[in-house]
Amino acid sequence: SLSRQRMTLYVWLTIALLPPLLLNFNSLLKLTQDSSTEDHDGIDMDHPSFIDRVLLKCTTFDRETKTTSVTNVTPDDFYAEGSKCGHSFKEDTVAFHVGKGGGGTLMKHLGIGVNWVHPLPKSSINEQLQSGPFRTLIFNVRDPVDRFISAFNWRSIILCHPNDERHRGKKKIGKGKRTVGGTKRPDEFCKERYEEEEIMLRETYESNPNVLAEALCHDSPLRPRAEQDFGNIHHSTTLTQWLDFLIDPRLVKNITNDGIQKFLVLPVEKRSGANETLFEKHIENLQRHLLKNRYGVDASDKMMQLAQEKKVKKEEEERRLNKPKRETHLHSSSKFHNSTKPMLTKLGECCLARYLIDDYRLIQSMLGGGKASNIDLAIVGLDPLDAHPVIQKACTWGNEQHKQECRGDLISMLMRRAKYLDESKGSCSAIVSAE
Repeated sequence: SLSRQRMTLYVWLTIALLPPLLLNFNSLLKLTQDSSTEDHDGIDMDHPSFIDRVLLKCTTFDRETKTTSVTNVTPDDFYAEGSKCGHSFKEDTVAFHVGKGGGGTLMKHLGIGVNWVHPLPKSSINEQLQSGPFRTLIFNVRDPVDRFISAFNWRSIILCHPNDERHRGKKKIGKGKRTVGGTKRPDEFCKERYEEEEIMLRETYESNPNVLAEALCHDSPLRPRAEQDFGNIHHSTTLTQWLDFLIDPRLVKNITNDGIQKFLVLPVEKRSGANETLFEKHIENLQRHLLKNRYGVDASDKMMQLAQEKKVKKEEEERRLNKPKRETHLHSSSKFHNSTKPMLTKLGECCLARYLIDDYRLIQSMLGGGKASNIDLAIVGLDPLDAHPVIQKACTWGNEQHKQECRGDLISMLMRRAKYLDESKGSCSAIVSAE
């Protein structure tokens, strides 16, 4: 019958078509599984040659037209000799250049475009960190006492004083007519228009930070005036003032889910027995971290390698041409202060640390509730600040070694001042007298 013939035809069609359908299904399943190894740019991270197929965002700036352009190029082209390519994270990343805390070094060596804030906090930037589009904040941290001493000495150096023989103000030099002044060449130039600050530093406090530090003691009759003068010194803005939008409850409540998500701290600390800080290593880790988040681990490793090779070639070429290396001081007062300069007395150190105690409490907050903070810092007697939870992410980025080194630097800052930060031990005068 006709129905039996149709049934037979259906059976034969099924037998003929089923194998190809199963093959296509298995291929589709494999394709779906393979796609799980791709990152957000569709790059197969497990493919042995995926590095060759990565395209980097090359950002260039035209100085004449004042315009920025972005193109996609290979890693080799990005880091080729003569390339003007740069990485830009300005769409969502901000760096607070906290004065006298390594910010100049960070700006010089980071090599990645971000939104810099200096020398003072900007409410407009803070608002964009609260509600977007900025979601990542880079923050350099130096021991508060050390940082203030550096600020005091630096201002004493670069401000024009009576009978100053240096060039006053700025000047354009060289073929490119670069503008230089006291900030870049304090041995040749000095800053004008800061007469009141200069007189205060030189006459009231004898160009000696310890005089101001001791005037800040709780029982000093000079404290009210000293507090006012402290705030009038350039770069004296405290860490808590820089991060008030993450500390003040009235401002914290304005932070939305579209606001700050990452808080990346770079400590500047020379630990006891160490010859130098880990700061430049922290900067390298920051470079790797930002690039890894955008392009993946292997791609970031390749870029760091290419960048280092390009740097070495440039240095070799400069040596071959016997090109003198231009000295820059990066806002450093150490170039002009030798060991004979007056240091803080124990009383001055104690009183200054107590005056800046909220900055140390903020540093304690950055350590979060980790094992190191619970054990190593129990003797400090210092309560952390009640701040936005993102503060506790200060050292949670990078690899495990970096996390430990970052926390270790912050702990070192606290331990160096521990005996003075515990107010239960009495006044600074009592602590110093008992030593």
